[in-house]
This record gives sequence, C-alpha cells and structure tokens, in this order.
Amino acid sequence: MSEKIRIERSVLEKFARDLFVAAGLPEEWARAEAEVLIWADMRGLGSHGVLRIPSYIAWMARGLRTPNANIHVTAEKGAMAILEADRGPGLYIMRKAMDMAIERAREHALGWVSVRQVTHTGAMGFYVRQAAEAGMVGIASCSSRPLMAYHGTKDAALGTTPIAIAAPRANGKPLVLDMASAAISIGAMAAARQAGRDLPPDVALDENGHVTTDSIRAVTPLPIAGPKGAGLGVMIECIASLLNGYPLVASAFDDPAQRTDYVLNAFVVAIDPAWMPAAATFQQEVDRLAKGLAAQPRADDFDEILMPGERGDREMERTAREGITLTPVLWKQLADVAGRLGVGMPETR
Repeated sequence: MSEKIRIERSVLEKFARDLFVAAGLPEEWARAEAEVLIWADMRGLGSHGVLRIPSYIAWMARGLRTPNANIHVTAEKGAMAILEADRGPGLYIMRKAMDMAIERAREHALGWVSVRQVTHTGAMGFYVRQAAEAGMVGIASCSSRPLMAYHGTKDAALGTTPIAIAAPRANGKPLVLDMASAAISIGAMAAARQAGRDLPPDVALDENGHVTTDSIRAVTPLPIAGPKGAGLGVMIECIASLLNGYPLVASAFDDPAQRTDYVLNAFVVAIDPAWMPAAATFQQEVDRLAKGLAAQPRADDFDEILMPGERGDREMERTAREGITLTPVLWKQLADVAGRLGVGMPETR
C-alpha cells in the first residue's frame, strides 16, 4: 500500500472510539478522546491526531494510563480547584477541567483548575476553544518529564510545555494560539519519521547531542528561540507542577528511572469578559484587531496575513469536504491495534 489513506471524519471518529472502548475506556471517555484526536487531524495537526492511538493504548496496557481513573477534586477555594487525574485519559480530563474552569468563571470572573498526574493532553487548542465558545478567554498549558533540551544542554532537560490561548471574536471564529516551547513536538518528529521526511534545520538533536535534520536519528527537540523557549518551559513547570506539589523535572534529575514516566501536570484558565471594563465591546475589539492586522502592508513573498488559528480553520473546512488523510504506515499501525482488540477496520474513500 503506497497511496495515502483518505477517510471520512465520522468514520474515523467512530473507529477511534471503538478502539478505546475495546481497550477498556468507558464509552463517554472514549467518545471525548476520539473527538479531540479527530479535531486535531481535521486541522492538520496529525502529530496530535489518531497517530497517538497506538501509544495511548500501549500505555493503558502497561498501566501508565489508567482506564478506570479516580478523577476527583482534592481542594477548591473560590475561583480555583485542584483536580486529581489519577493518570487517567488526558484528553477527556482536560475537557472536564476546562468545563470546571468555565463554570467557576461565570461565578468569580476567573476560573483556574490545576490538573495533577494526568496523561498526554493532546492538542491544547481544543480546550481553550471551549472557553472561547462560551464567550470567554481560555488559557491552557502543561508540563512533563524531560523531553526537550534546555538551552545549552545536549539532551532532554525540560518538558515541551505547550501553551494555548483563545479569545472569542465577533463576526468570526476565535483567535487561537497553540504552541509549544519546543521548536518541534515529539508527535511532529514521529509524523516526519512515518512520512520519511527530513526535519527543518535547528529543531532537534540526535542521541549524541548534535543538531540533525534526519527524522530517524532525531530524539530530542530543541527549545524554540533558544533561551526564550527554555525559559518559558522552566516557568510553566513552576506553575503546572511545583504549585501542584508534584515536581516532574527535578525529580527526574534525582531519579533517572522517572524519565520514562509519562505523567504530566497541567492547568486551564477561563476568564469571563463580562466582569471586565470591556464587557460590551471585547469581541468586537478582538475582531477589529484581527482585521486591522490582516490589512497591514504585506512583506515580500506573503500573499496574505493570517491570524492565530486561521490556517487550522481553513484546513478543517477542507478536510470536512475531502476527508482526513493518513499515511499507509499509520493505517497499518491502527490495523495492528484493531486486530489485537478485535475491532473491524472501517471503510476508506
């Protein structure tokens, strides 16, 4: 099989849900996880789409991702809450955490939920859009064991610490920034490996600590913008992990065995503009800002000026018409998982 696989969104979403249920996730959790993965694939974020399913299910089999996690609030005060995830499924838990933050923001103007001991959190843009769709500003971030080099180190010393921010916009889709402190995500490195593509220059190190563009040899992402991305990673670890009383990076330095522990800490924030001075005009001003930026004189070789999230919105419209494209390598991996779990393969285009 050499041609890429094309599949309808609804078909792939049902397939992902069936795989998770067969692996032991409750139906509601499986549905929530599948929706986030397919949303990422629809927006061209294949590194955070169904490519993750084999790893998620393998972690469940090894006890690193708990299908029957005891998810519960351990402390709350006013606008803030701490949610113990018990190593449960990260995509479901992050959606739940943002719902909690939105609920608190309606009462307190701000909602902040710290998430402790969660597993891989997927595309952070999904969760901040929850807030934007509720008319609020959303912020989400997480930290992990060392995966990314710190500025000047030759191997992993920090998590890749993604951060996402969304703002609702009148007369248009919300502005959504979704980025990592790493120059490339682990998932994007895996996607390049599957597709047989080289990496861009200066984004990753090989096992000897040398910069490489070979996706086969690349093992450690570099921080974006050198010390700036590294510094962002440090501060997110302070907020996501140290405030939570569950250090991830320093504990991995003390005990190298913890480097292979896939647990994360996270936080989500919702801010209700209804409590702010710009309550009546905020969304209109976001729209005016975006339109004003897009209308600025363009630099050479630029056909247009795009706002945060706009490229993904367009990709989502295209894949809704044409279907989601997967590589043959990934399709075979999913088929192998389906075979082990006794789940039938879906029809493709």
